Amino acid sequence: MAKPLDNGGPDFIGRAADLAELAGVISAVCAGRARTFLISGDAGVGKTALVAKACAAASPEVAILTGAALPLASMEVPLLALRSAFRSAGAARVPAPSHLWEAGPELPLLIDEWLTGLSLERPVLLVVDDLQWADQTTLDVLMYLVAGPEERRLGVIGTVRHDDVGAGHKLVRWLADIRRLPGVGTRTLAPLDRPDTEAQLAAILGAPPHRTLVNEVFARSAGNPYLNLLLVAGLEAGDRHLPAGFPPDLKSAVLRSWQGLSPEAQKLTRIMAVGGKATSGADLREVAAPSFDPERIPAALRSAAEAGILDLAPDGTYWFHHPLIAETLELALDADDRTSLHSAFATYYERQLDGGTRPDAAVVVSLADHHHQAGHTADAYRWALVAADVARGSGANGDALRMLSRALDLRQGLPDAKEPTLDLWDRVRQAAYEAGALSVELESIEALLGGSDLPGGALARAGLMVRRMHLQLSTGQGFFPLPDIREAVRLSAAAPRSWQHALALAELSHATMWHNEPGAEAPARQALAVAREAGDHRALSYALTAAAIAETNAGHPQAGIPLAAEGAKEALQARDFWAFVHATYWTGNAKGPWTSAAYADLLHRARQELVDRGAPHGYTAKIAADEAASYLAVGDWRKCRAALRVALGFDPGPMGDVGARLTAARLAALQGRHDEASVHLHRADELYAETSGLLNLDFDAIRAEVNAAAGRPEAAFEAALTGATGPGPPPTMCEWLLPVAARALADQVQRARDTGSPTSGLLATANDLQDRFPGILHERLGETELYRRQVKAFELLYAAELGRARNPNGNGPEWARTADAFRDASLPWEEAYACRRAVESLLLHGHNPGHHAAQLLRRGLALAAELQAEPIREALEGLAARARIPVVPVAANGQRPAAVLPGLTPRELDILDHVVAGRTYGEIARALFISEKTVSSHISNLLRKTGAANRLDLARLASAGPASGPPAGATTDRPR
Repeated sequence: MAKPLDNGGPDFIGRAADLAELAGVISAVCAGRARTFLISGDAGVGKTALVAKACAAASPEVAILTGAALPLASMEVPLLALRSAFRSAGAARVPAPSHLWEAGPELPLLIDEWLTGLSLERPVLLVVDDLQWADQTTLDVLMYLVAGPEERRLGVIGTVRHDDVGAGHKLVRWLADIRRLPGVGTRTLAPLDRPDTEAQLAAILGAPPHRTLVNEVFARSAGNPYLNLLLVAGLEAGDRHLPAGFPPDLKSAVLRSWQGLSPEAQKLTRIMAVGGKATSGADLREVAAPSFDPERIPAALRSAAEAGILDLAPDGTYWFHHPLIAETLELALDADDRTSLHSAFATYYERQLDGGTRPDAAVVVSLADHHHQAGHTADAYRWALVAADVARGSGANGDALRMLSRALDLRQGLPDAKEPTLDLWDRVRQAAYEAGALSVELESIEALLGGSDLPGGALARAGLMVRRMHLQLSTGQGFFPLPDIREAVRLSAAAPRSWQHALALAELSHATMWHNEPGAEAPARQALAVAREAGDHRALSYALTAAAIAETNAGHPQAGIPLAAEGAKEALQARDFWAFVHATYWTGNAKGPWTSAAYADLLHRARQELVDRGAPHGYTAKIAADEAASYLAVGDWRKCRAALRVALGFDPGPMGDVGARLTAARLAALQGRHDEASVHLHRADELYAETSGLLNLDFDAIRAEVNAAAGRPEAAFEAALTGATGPGPPPTMCEWLLPVAARALADQVQRARDTGSPTSGLLATANDLQDRFPGILHERLGETELYRRQVKAFELLYAAELGRARNPNGNGPEWARTADAFRDASLPWEEAYACRRAVESLLLHGHNPGHHAAQLLRRGLALAAELQAEPIREALEGLAARARIPVVPVAANGQRPAAVLPGLTPRELDILDHVVAGRTYGEIARALFISEKTVSSHISNLLRKTGAANRLDLARLASAGPASGPPAGATTDRPR
């Protein structure tokens, strides 16, 4: 069941940057510099909770005086907010003088004098919530305080509901005046974006929510945290949809300000809510005229805008400040009233279109919607078809798809309609293709292929069968079924020079490769010849990529690169974004492994290309999810997390969502958040019906890693063996499978030894594993130096894990070699893990570790700090404490490596000391009383000045050795 959200808890959602800025304000106050900070935003956006959390994190020496203004309607209590704040001073053990409120005109001076004296003893923070309700005297006192001396330990923090501050509000002038004073900062607290909304729902529900639930909540709440909480009250973690209607608390919260409007303004806004889009006063005169005085409409609109209910756009139209207000008002109307108003709007918009002017897409779509809501079936069908054409012509592909889908539904009740059902399905298919609605497109293709009289005949059927194969893959419903693609080749062979035949041949080659069958090269060559002759951009793109795959598989990746790159260009010409993503992956695969920064950067550029071209977000999300996976593999978890936010910023669709979930699960497991990793993996399993059979995804490897990290070795071994023994070529992340299987066995053996249980059965399983798989699984297409180093490192890891299982006396030197191999392979997570095992073996199994163990320990700690790999950090710190090995302290000023890294400022040297000691951004920020954002800026400057690749490289440089920069390398294995 939903539980209250702890807004002051450790996982405060989506406000890290805001908290850092507030922490900087408090740090400045503690340092003797007066500061004022004003936070504005909608009701429920989290202003009060944000300030409360920042204050809770402040030093205990800070005296925090907290008060709030109240929305009193029939009376005004002067200085109410300050009285309440100064009452809280008693709890802070700094009670205000009892005579303070008797001072009369001198009150501002006395308050200023008292707070100044208090600030000499300790820092003082005066917090006033809801300034929009404060009386003028309170505002005057605050103005006097803010204008006081800058060199004192006094801070003022205020919050403002900007939806309650209209044009004539007394706070407008006050805010304008106070912003001009020195030391005053402001911040508008925005609603949460979609990823943060999803994260908040996960915190409320106790598990990551389903994608459809996130979409519905975000569409209604627009990211308002309080409304999110009310919307999902009572829901379970597995629920996929919001219930019908609104909870009473939600209605009260949404309509609080609306209740204060005049009856006329309330009536007018109800009419607007039924209208469904931004409306001008002229539009409302036409629709509301029978029951509303047209001359009073402008005043009613202005009053609703001043109350924060409506927003006035630059074009003179009005619409609701929050979408839930419109939805709540419309649902509150009687059904007959709603129907009557929908009819009135439909009549008005039809009159507009009778003028012969070019129809506006929004107007035609609204007209179709109003006819539908009014129950005018024939008119709703006719206008839906018109609206679909107009929307498609204006690029509103989502509206076009919605209109056509409605027309298809309405067609069943209109036997006299002249449009054939299959024609409507084909129009839905085209609209779904342009909107990136893969599931709807697949449904329409299935309907078309099930029809007996398909327009276009055998060639059209062949093209649809190829597209169905792509969509089945993208939605997790199938993996390159060879019988279907062979049938497409057979059907299209009747026109051997057609683009459909070239497309079918290209994808036959592609599918054959995935099924590890011989003979993929011949159809690729034939497809390219036919496609070039046919001159179709789409077919040529797939043919070029098929040729690139064939060259790369044959060991000629350099020949594959230009073919795949040309395939990407042809895909953009065709606006086939599936083909573009496909060609991009194979451009990368021919250049180098996906486990490289170069591959991640390639995907980053391709993602930006998709955005620039206006591609549907599902394709952008897919690229972003795989970009995140590559950045994660090379240790850049910050870029990984940023790419995941892009993937989940809008509805990612099934293929983007599953990729993002898998990478999020791996990141969480590596950083020690095991419950989070498990629920992400569970959601990924829910999204796709097939998992292990989808060789382009890394379900089994990540499932094995998640279970191993969480201490479930039996489940880890089973998942790893499932991936290693599946049919076809090795899946993505195949290199991890056998090492994780061996790790799972070693963990079980260690547990058995610790408990005195027999180990013979487990050791026999380890022997069987090695007999069956003498070496790891790896790709054999277009190997390059970097990938060869990575394969070597995984081979050593596999052997080291088997050695850990077999040798009760440890195998420290073997683990040390493994750590060095992963360093040379630029895979820092595995390097850190190998360091941990090396130190463990050297220290705990009777070896004479000497200086080597200490070096490995500090190296592992530095890696763990940079990666925020908490399980490895905790294990190494425990080993260090047990062996009494000192962890590197922050350097004293006299020991700084200025000669090694000249040209740094004193503050940069301060930061560098902490980087060398392996401190995190947060630890550095707290130690130096600055924000994490400032720390990040200094470290960026350090990286630029020193040429270091990352923080780890910077620490190595500062420790007097030249950085072992990333090895040059290149090729890959399998498309992501």
